[in-house]
Amino acid sequence: MSDVDAQKEQDVLKRLASEDASEARQAAFEAGDLRLESAVPLLVKHFESSSVGVQEASERALRQIRGATVVHAVIPLLRSQDAVVRNIAMDVLREIGVDDLTTLTKLLYDPDPDIRIFIADILGSSDSSMALAPLCDVLLHDPEVNVRYQAAVSLGELRRPEAVESLRQALGDEEWVQYAVMEALAKIKDGSCVDVLVQALDNCSPLVASTVLDALGEINSVKSAPMLLSYLDKSSGPLRIKALKAIIRILGPNSLSLLGAKQLDKLQAYMLAALDDEDEDTVKVVLQGLAYTGVNPTATRAVFKLVERTDPLKQQDLLQHAFQCIVGIGYNEALEEALLNKNELVCRMAVDACGHIEGRAGRYALKRHFDSLPVAERQRAMEILARYGDDRDIPFFYNHMDKTEDPLVLKSALEFLGNNMHHKESAPRMLALLHHPDPTVKEAALSACLALEDEDTIRVIVGYATDEDPELRRMAVYTMGYVNPTLFAEQLAQAVQDPVMEVRRVGLEAIGYGWPPSPEKLSALEYCLRDESRDVRQLAVEFLGTYGEEAVPLLMDALEDPEDWVRVRAVEALGQNRVAAAVPKLVTMMENSNLLVQLKITEALGQIGGDVAFQALLGFMSYDSPEIQAAAAEAIDHIRGEEELPA
Repeated sequence: MSDVDAQKEQDVLKRLASEDASEARQAAFEAGDLRLESAVPLLVKHFESSSVGVQEASERALRQIRGATVVHAVIPLLRSQDAVVRNIAMDVLREIGVDDLTTLTKLLYDPDPDIRIFIADILGSSDSSMALAPLCDVLLHDPEVNVRYQAAVSLGELRRPEAVESLRQALGDEEWVQYAVMEALAKIKDGSCVDVLVQALDNCSPLVASTVLDALGEINSVKSAPMLLSYLDKSSGPLRIKALKAIIRILGPNSLSLLGAKQLDKLQAYMLAALDDEDEDTVKVVLQGLAYTGVNPTATRAVFKLVERTDPLKQQDLLQHAFQCIVGIGYNEALEEALLNKNELVCRMAVDACGHIEGRAGRYALKRHFDSLPVAERQRAMEILARYGDDRDIPFFYNHMDKTEDPLVLKSALEFLGNNMHHKESAPRMLALLHHPDPTVKEAALSACLALEDEDTIRVIVGYATDEDPELRRMAVYTMGYVNPTLFAEQLAQAVQDPVMEVRRVGLEAIGYGWPPSPEKLSALEYCLRDESRDVRQLAVEFLGTYGEEAVPLLMDALEDPEDWVRVRAVEALGQNRVAAAVPKLVTMMENSNLLVQLKITEALGQIGGDVAFQALLGFMSYDSPEIQAAAAEAIDHIRGEEELPA
């Protein structure tokens, strides 16, 4: 070590020994970063510090330094009477104990059983095969049951198949140890574990048997399935439920349906009985299993019985599992029966399931019983049929579009026949529904008519441009803009003069989006700037903002608009287009505008830039409003940033 390094080391050690907690803490950090082995005794001593910060810094440093020296220094703290000190020592050794397993292993035979427990715990975190043999020896021969228990737990943490034989031998130990052995085997998950667990199942206590069943489910080996199936007949209560859950988990969706008929019938019977279990998680697992055991009306009825007694507000997740189970089982007569069930929840789930089950059987059932469904479920059924239907469903939808008055049913029928099927033969009825009193039906009818892309239908709608009904005029104007705003230029120019604001607004949208730049377009936008409606004027300003230089005079005029939001849009447009000629006017407006307009003016000046704008913004920095000051500072930064950009 160089003189400088030695001097640094002495300085760290001196400060580490300080009674000043802040100084000692910082020195501990430095000792760790420098990997100062000479600091180990002082760092270990600080485990007893009254300062949590010093304790944590010392622990961190020892984890960084590592090595046998640290392991030797920390081990004595396992005998401390202070639980905090012991716990810190345990945490450190769990991480670095692997640096000196020889010393730790010797302590497995310490006279103090607590030390033996601590060391067994630490070795379980070592992830080293060198810890395997000593732990197996302790598991089988230590006189203290708690030490043997910890050895079993640690062997599970190591997850080494070589420990399986020792764990098997420990099955003759006390129940507490057996319990830990089963959990260890579950973590190891080797094929040899399955044999040990299966052999133990018939001879162990109910507590241990419960752990065995959990372990078999965790290991998830299909070789245990036959034994578990036979175990169902020999068990009862919670153990049968555990076995059932393990079988479902092991066989899963790909294998459950492949069981023989007798085995499948027996398994289904046990699953149906388990639907009454009080544990919701158990019921969810059973529902997953039932979903893959084939089409079974009895199972479908049982699941709907479960749905009837389920709280839709508190048990949404359970209801989702039930729904997935019903869909998984598939279409059968019990599902069709549920469509007519008086229970609202059952009926709704049956409708949804019919829409999600593969094939057409469920949708045929919805159509057969459509008129018998409650109003809300008819609407839901129509949405499902519209989403999944094909040309074979056209007569059904046409019939209901012709006879129903339910707005939601009509909306779905229009969407299906127009947007999905482009069924031109339905055009007369669609046109008639443009006169429906419900606005959602009108909009759906217009969308359906346009989706047909039929010239005759378009001609009829456009003909409403002079109708007395403003809604029909609005739809006609919208259609012109949708189809070809240039072709209908004359009619759209008339539309922006309509007495009804909504018609004028739709006409303006068609012109703004659909007409190319031209004197006629600019004239129409100028006309709309004088509209009595703020919304129309504001929209006109937004279109002018995308027009180009020719629109600047009109945007300047819009700065005089009586409405704040129109002025705001004009200011934004001038800023985005960097209209330098607007700067004097914008500066003048600041004094008599409200905060919103002022902030927009400040932002616009920053976008436009230039000396005049810069000077004005400097003046804004003296405003009383902190918002204006902040906006001005940001705008100035924007101008300065642009000036610094390379040419």
